[in-house]
Amino acid sequence: MNDELLIGIDFGTSTIFVSKYDFEKKDAVQVENMGAYGRSNIFDNVIYIEGDKKYIIGETKRFLTDPLNYFHDIKRHVTNDNKRWRVPNLNNREVTAKDISEMIFFKIKEKIESNFGGKKISGAVITVPYAYSDKYRKRIKESAERAGIPVIQLVEEPVAAAISFGIFNDEVQNNKKENIVVFDLGGGTFDLTVFQFEKSDKQHAKIEVLNTGGHQELGGKDIDKLLSERFRKEFLQLEFSDITNDQERAEVQLGLLELANDTKEELTHSNDSDVFKSVTVNSQRTLIEKNFIRTEFEELLKRNNFIGKIEESLQTAIDESGLEVSEIDRVVLAGGSSAIPIIKRTIRDFFGFEPEAKKNLGELVGHGAGILAGLSKDKSLHYEIIRKTSKSVGISLGNKFQPILRKNSRYGEISSSYLINIENLKDADELVIYFYEGDSVKIDQCERIGKATIKTGEFSAQRVYLSLYRDEKSGELFFKFYKDNNKKEIIVSKKIESLD
Repeated sequence: MNDELLIGIDFGTSTIFVSKYDFEKKDAVQVENMGAYGRSNIFDNVIYIEGDKKYIIGETKRFLTDPLNYFHDIKRHVTNDNKRWRVPNLNNREVTAKDISEMIFFKIKEKIESNFGGKKISGAVITVPYAYSDKYRKRIKESAERAGIPVIQLVEEPVAAAISFGIFNDEVQNNKKENIVVFDLGGGTFDLTVFQFEKSDKQHAKIEVLNTGGHQELGGKDIDKLLSERFRKEFLQLEFSDITNDQERAEVQLGLLELANDTKEELTHSNDSDVFKSVTVNSQRTLIEKNFIRTEFEELLKRNNFIGKIEESLQTAIDESGLEVSEIDRVVLAGGSSAIPIIKRTIRDFFGFEPEAKKNLGELVGHGAGILAGLSKDKSLHYEIIRKTSKSVGISLGNKFQPILRKNSRYGEISSSYLINIENLKDADELVIYFYEGDSVKIDQCERIGKATIKTGEFSAQRVYLSLYRDEKSGELFFKFYKDNNKKEIIVSKKIESLD
């Protein structure tokens, strides 16, 4: 029996969940004792840096005692080249979000291997939000590999959720095609994926992604911020900058966010919440005490357009899939914030039926990642997954974006060719083309993700034709130059170079 240690890591904005593939069960099981001091298997994606190679993950209270060595929401900053921090416990060394991600993966690896008696991780599947850029994916993969985790592949979060839900759900009939929407509202991101699912049994299934959508910065943490602001304005009636003591300010900020999170959780399951907390502001004790009812909470979400953004994203995702709302058979919930009653009602009102959920929404994505990790070695599993490009990839024409590889192109599918005139490059040694990713016609609203550098001596013609594609397994971007538009003769074919 295969005893390789194959891991699935749901690297979420707010939380992390780790699973391990069990060859005997042909399923993924949770890895125990991963949270702070072993208290929880779903743990906060935060890190406290004690020193070089000395990290504590999942412990939010560290923010109170030493905020300058404590980091959270790192996932949102991975592609921001201008975001840097100096870490006192690393001799004031400057670090990026990519560096901190590597530290988190290092500690995840250390904990996993300790749990299994020092056995080394054979490979890992790591989840990424579908709408996140190619630049983000490359940096996360590199961070994990630099931490010593062999990455089998990156998988989109809703694809992992779809595998977890569909294959192991006895209510999903064998040999019947279903159009399913995965509604994944986590702590920091909102992903929507429309896909077609069919299985013949638990070892044979086919998933084809039809469309993806959502919102990169919409999640449970944004709800916490709305509630925290409500409490601050109603009870403290001051700005955080008015709190002169740094320690007090940190305690008040964290305390209000924790109170907001607790209130949100309680209102998910009850019609009201008894809000109570004592905070010290400028050495004066202030009491926050209120009976907060669910209708007030829901009005807060509506008034700040949280619900409106969800409705808009749902409509766009279905329109772009080529399906009608009436053709959707199931809606699968993933991510803890999906359980909030007004969110579930919004989904029900949009589709006309109740969404479905597993018992623990926070484990769905990580469970699917663990299954995919097993798929790399367990040849008794036959899952065909047809993935598609989540954003168009192309080049700039002045201040405009020219898509070449269009959104929803299949991985492995070569795009139509685009004419590149090189007549004016006779005296240049090389041709450099920069590639962008996005959905806007304006180039400044798209993200530069890579480049192609070609020696002009490789071209014998004055005009060449450029095509792009994503590798079917790795998802990495490649370019091809052809001599003519019928793609019969390839001049050069290479992977797009990273800008890092």
